[in-house]
Amino acid sequence: MYKHILVAVGTSLSQSALCAAIARARECNARLTALHVVDKTPWWAVVTGDCNTRDTAALIDDHARALTRYSVRQIESAGIDGTGISMTLPPGATVGEAIAKAAVETGADLIVLGGETDSGWAHGRERLRDVVCAKARCDVLIAAHRAREVHEEAEAHALA
Repeated sequence: MYKHILVAVGTSLSQSALCAAIARARECNARLTALHVVDKTPWWAVVTGDCNTRDTAALIDDHARALTRYSVRQIESAGIDGTGISMTLPPGATVGEAIAKAAVETGADLIVLGGETDSGWAHGRERLRDVVCAKARCDVLIAAHRAREVHEEAEAHALA
């Protein structure tokens, strides 16, 4: 039985991971923390030559707050004890390393990642799930990517 679950949330990995983490937290009566790691210099901003740094940073911050609020609402509506946190990616670290470190710092005994996290382009780095699995000191669950109907059903159940 798990006591504290850390779920990594982000644009491409939120829904299946969050649904799986909520279900697992409910099964185990565990606390749930949704973690969003904010990369202040995303690859797409670097590649775009016309990027306005100030506007991009503000957009990234707004997105992080919205994603964290959404995750907390989902956790609360499911009746799970939990919270959402957003952290800035430390210089020189990868998102996977930051997730594994946050799990240690929060005392999580399970990390949940979304199955759709593999974008096919690793930007010269290892896949996120490989880094988390290598660095984590606890169990790691990779949530399967599911059809939209299953997501809607899980969300409806969480709201009930």
